[in-house]
Amino acid sequence: MSRARPLLYGLGGLLAAGAVVLLVVAWSWLPSQEEVATRAATAFRERTGVQVDFAHVRWTLWPQPTLVIDNAVTRQASPIVVKSLRLQGTWSSLLRRQPQLDEVHLDGAVVPQDSLRQLRAPDGGKEDAKPALDALPGNLRLSFRELTWIDRRAIELDYEGSINLDADGLPQNARIMRSGSSPPTQLRLEREGSEPRWRVLVDVPGGTWNGQARLDRTPKGLYKLSAELEPKNVEVDALLGVFHRRSAVAGRMNGKTTLSAEAGTPAGLLRSLHTTTHFMLKPARLTRFDLMKTVRSAGASDSGQTPLDELSGVLDTQNTPNGMEFRYSKLSARSGVLSASGNVRLLRRKLDGELAIDLVDGVVGIPLKVSGTVDKPELSMTGGALTGAAVGTAVLPGVGTAIGARIGQQVERLFGGDEKPGAPKASGQSPATPARPAR
Repeated sequence: MSRARPLLYGLGGLLAAGAVVLLVVAWSWLPSQEEVATRAATAFRERTGVQVDFAHVRWTLWPQPTLVIDNAVTRQASPIVVKSLRLQGTWSSLLRRQPQLDEVHLDGAVVPQDSLRQLRAPDGGKEDAKPALDALPGNLRLSFRELTWIDRRAIELDYEGSINLDADGLPQNARIMRSGSSPPTQLRLEREGSEPRWRVLVDVPGGTWNGQARLDRTPKGLYKLSAELEPKNVEVDALLGVFHRRSAVAGRMNGKTTLSAEAGTPAGLLRSLHTTTHFMLKPARLTRFDLMKTVRSAGASDSGQTPLDELSGVLDTQNTPNGMEFRYSKLSARSGVLSASGNVRLLRRKLDGELAIDLVDGVVGIPLKVSGTVDKPELSMTGGALTGAAVGTAVLPGVGTAIGARIGQQVERLFGGDEKPGAPKASGQSPATPARPAR
């Protein structure tokens, strides 16, 4: 799901550029192909603020009026490249001198995410500038293949699909597929009657993520998107693998997802999209942490894996100007005699949060700071927690260490202590090494 949203945004931006070309050129009764290319480039620049070069632009009138653009390249540090874009109109609209798109087909493109975000109309430096696309005409069929999306981390992903728009410019049906994925990973939309309501069908490794979505208008005239989806038997690590990501968790996920967004334009919905997922994995496995090792070393060592009886929590995602923000809350995990709880925030792959690993569920525990990045996560104690752990060990080995660490953390907060991790991580022992937890 998370990758489908930027793809829709990217596809919309590319196809909007083509729509602007045909509508602005307006085929002023058979201009020369050189004149068509000049008008198209001017229209694109005025609409997006970015210059584009075309290797070849040609039009034909039979059997349908069609404009074909070959090898379009934007003048950007990382250019958007379109191998072939075919825009087909209708004879009736051409005779009225009001050209209307009937079909658009994109065959081969490379779209860097950051470059796409730069396609904005001139705005005098305002931060809330509108993107180049806010709406598409109705009764239009869009199709694409070999579309390569490049995200901020330079990860390349290929997509293919089609979208059929109704007269109101909203999808009648749509299909977007991660090319070459096995098992197939795809998003499908099916409109229910004439109402702005759709069945959402998402096929993912191991299971599905299906549900319902609808689009309403508020009293203020804003678009309001809402959806309820149900992930079933989703293999989390396999799903992330489809998008060339490594997962910190393995297991089959079930739960409930809600989506909401509100904006003045359809494109704005993607920029304001918020999702909430209540999830449960049972059993599960942490692929980058050994919780038992973390407890025994007071946070000095956490590498390894942890089999879990279950893992549950709430994941909130929110689009921001700095990228997608992920907030994990009410995290709860069980593994033998240990349990863990906490909250973690993830933005631009940087981690920030807290965990408590309990020796006796709900009574005592080791407080830990979560930091680092997704690729190199770190668990460590704050300075106050380390001091408390040392005192606890001196008074009462084992359980006393956990009690002292938690008290030390609370005292640190009370007096406004530094929340940054304390001692640097090392392979040796930390200042306080608790005894092995009693079983």
